[in-house]
Amino acid sequence: MGHEVSLQPLRPQRAFIGPMRSAVRLSAATAFGAFRRDALGLFAEVARAPDGVAVTGLWGRELVFITHPDHVAHVTRDNHRNYTKDAPVYRAARPFLGSGLTVSPGGEDWLRRRRLVQPAFSLESLANAARIAEECVGDLADRWATEAGAIVDAASEMTALSMRLACRTLFGAEMTAATVAVAADLRVVCDFVVQYLARPFPPLFVPTRANRRFHAAMRRVRATIAGLVAQRNTDLIARLVADRESGSSTPDQVADELLGMFFAGHETLGHTLAWCWHLLAGHPEAAETLRGELDTVLAGRPPTTADLPALEFTRWIIEETMRLYPAVWITMRRAVAADTIGGYPIASGSWLAWSPYVGNRHPDVWERPDDFWPQRHDGEHGRGAAHRRHSLAPFGLGPRSCPGSSLAMIQAGLTVATVAQRCRVAPGSDASARPDPSITLRPSGALPVRLAVR
Repeated sequence: MGHEVSLQPLRPQRAFIGPMRSAVRLSAATAFGAFRRDALGLFAEVARAPDGVAVTGLWGRELVFITHPDHVAHVTRDNHRNYTKDAPVYRAARPFLGSGLTVSPGGEDWLRRRRLVQPAFSLESLANAARIAEECVGDLADRWATEAGAIVDAASEMTALSMRLACRTLFGAEMTAATVAVAADLRVVCDFVVQYLARPFPPLFVPTRANRRFHAAMRRVRATIAGLVAQRNTDLIARLVADRESGSSTPDQVADELLGMFFAGHETLGHTLAWCWHLLAGHPEAAETLRGELDTVLAGRPPTTADLPALEFTRWIIEETMRLYPAVWITMRRAVAADTIGGYPIASGSWLAWSPYVGNRHPDVWERPDDFWPQRHDGEHGRGAAHRRHSLAPFGLGPRSCPGSSLAMIQAGLTVATVAQRCRVAPGSDASARPDPSITLRPSGALPVRLAVR
């Protein structure tokens, strides 16, 4: 996978408690040193251990690394009630995302909030969001069509598009200079949170240069969100404010929900689309198949949401992009009660961690796992179609799955179809692209593509 890290010796050194399977044990210094240097490489190395399981210690508890999709499905779907989000990766994000749905450990309060925001993803709301997407993506396609021969950075272009979509959809507002500035502040915050997860010292209240920079960025982000909330331009904001005014939630909780949705709505979509154009630029045969589908289904007219079910190859391209470059690259859970996963005992209170980036390339599940091959998603190619249904879960599995998954697929589908119908992309540089595991899996630098008009 292009990520190598030495964790030698990778052999069973101590068994879990009980007469069951032994797991590779890593010292905390080895595990977290590797995590800081190359987190994706750490999970890739664990995947080569027996059964893809390794264990280390963290703050007096067991931290179990799992990599096989079957083990992940057990935690997130089959026995999901035994596993909560009360885990370090979410604790590290709470200074940024507060107590919103994105990082909430669960329980009755989580369920109440989930029900509160669910109408934002109703059929009526999705139809309105689709109209916004058609307009915003149409503007992008118009601009790209006038820039034939130009080299643009797909990463910055898609981040700007996804931020505009999030502003319009969540807040009913166009982007301003303040919301544009939020993008830079969010990058500062994301980098800080990942470093804090790997090394949570010194505490946030210590006025180090990094801590001061983080707090200043957070103040600007929250001030921008508060200004948008005050306008009450959308039904979602009205519902959240009404909940606050009834005493069921606080102003901070309203801001937390909207900040989490804003972050998820633009950060994950933007990076997914950026990787998508990068992959299409490097695979002209897939791009040609995509254009053929668009010509056949659309016959020259602009795509709408109603066309998306018929655009199968378009959807496969998006799914394959999310398989290779999942926006959520790390996930954690805490075991409420003792359990057994694949023959390995899991003690009560243990933390489990896995990386969809590694699991989505598991050779037990995926044929040609490192190749960009959209046709694998037709249900006929490759091995174990039924097995794959739970191994590719870009929006999560079970009741904790992302409530905005339908919205994200509509926005992504309309973007790919609208732009590819009018424009071609080719590599804009010979440099290779590498993923950067920040809070989301973003490109480590620019993703240059050269534009051409069809």
